[in-house]
Amino acid sequence: MNRITSNRYVILIVGVITMLMYGIIYAWSVFIPPLEAEFGWDRSSTSLVFSIAMIGLSLGMSSVGQLSKRMPLRRVFLIGGAFVVCGLTCCRFINAPWQLYLMYGVVCGYGVGLAYTSWTTSVLAWFGDKAGFASGVLVMGFGMGGMALGVLATALIYSSIGWRWAFAIIGMLVFAWSLIASPFMKEPPEDIARLKPKHDDTGLNLNGKEAAKELSFWTFCMWRSFLMGSVAAIIAEASVMMTGIGASIAFATAAVGALSLGNGFGRPLGGVIYDKIGQTKTLILLPILGLISSLMMLPCYLSHSPLLFAALILVEGLVYGMYSAINTSYMRITYGQKHLATNTGISALVLAPFNLVFPFIAACIYEVTGDYAVYFMLVPLCSALSLFCGIIDKPAIERMKQHYKKNMDAL
Repeated sequence: MNRITSNRYVILIVGVITMLMYGIIYAWSVFIPPLEAEFGWDRSSTSLVFSIAMIGLSLGMSSVGQLSKRMPLRRVFLIGGAFVVCGLTCCRFINAPWQLYLMYGVVCGYGVGLAYTSWTTSVLAWFGDKAGFASGVLVMGFGMGGMALGVLATALIYSSIGWRWAFAIIGMLVFAWSLIASPFMKEPPEDIARLKPKHDDTGLNLNGKEAAKELSFWTFCMWRSFLMGSVAAIIAEASVMMTGIGASIAFATAAVGALSLGNGFGRPLGGVIYDKIGQTKTLILLPILGLISSLMMLPCYLSHSPLLFAALILVEGLVYGMYSAINTSYMRITYGQKHLATNTGISALVLAPFNLVFPFIAACIYEVTGDYAVYFMLVPLCSALSLFCGIIDKPAIERMKQHYKKNMDAL
């Protein structure tokens, strides 16, 4: 392995640690019990925080394309870090839900979105030949952040420090690492930048407007949005779902950690699967796995079996992680590297309403019925819709390639 090639793996490792820090966004559910206990807020109010954070995340991701035209990705990343430390630090002073929506949801979520997309865009430029692998490994840290920082947050919350200082301390840790990591964001040399995948590459470079006109863009966006949106509600409320069926706080925290573990390891696994079997088979295999696991959740939930339910939460996190790993790779391979940040940002915006609606639906079902059983009836339907989109994606890509080939031949 030559020096330049080995350097890209150093950049990837730094990126994994960076994503681990910014994965704090997935640890929200550990803050729900102390906030509800202190302020008496209902579940729909606290669960809405995660939904808004996911929208903030999507807005941040969609902003990177335009910001990167005006400044280096490294600066975009540091701006994202500044947003996160500001949002989390200000959460220390909240006394009303709207303050939490603004600081954790909008400010922190937006900063995480900036950091996430700036790093994935930068790293994918180094791994054109292994896009799925690199994307999956990189965002593994993002998925596992809920476990690592969730455990830290829980320890701080239930210590003499309390939840207010827990927000602030984590925010300062995130920004401190950002200052260390930012020098590793570099442009690859020309020979590395030209590397291509072994299969699936369309050879196109479409901007956001052109990509959004393609049916394949929307079949893929719906493919990920149906399943990821429905599982987002489980991620948002995993801790309280567990305590609701008899788990202790300690075991519920461990279950959230298991979900994050699955989310984390699912990302490189999804990337490897994508590289090995190709885009089309991956888009069919993953929703089948999601459908199988989601069909098992309701009986485990109704039987009040915390151990079995925690195991299924881990599986759901695994599937969610595999889905998450595919976005950047799909956009790069199908629509090119040149406009990658913009195209991934648009796909994130498409996902945002699903991240808002599904957790809200789950919270409303809980308030009306007293549990989440009805919600677990909806999740398999979402997996089935995702499978349908995965099946029709390949014909949509073929039509797109034929269209652009005809245009090139005409020229």
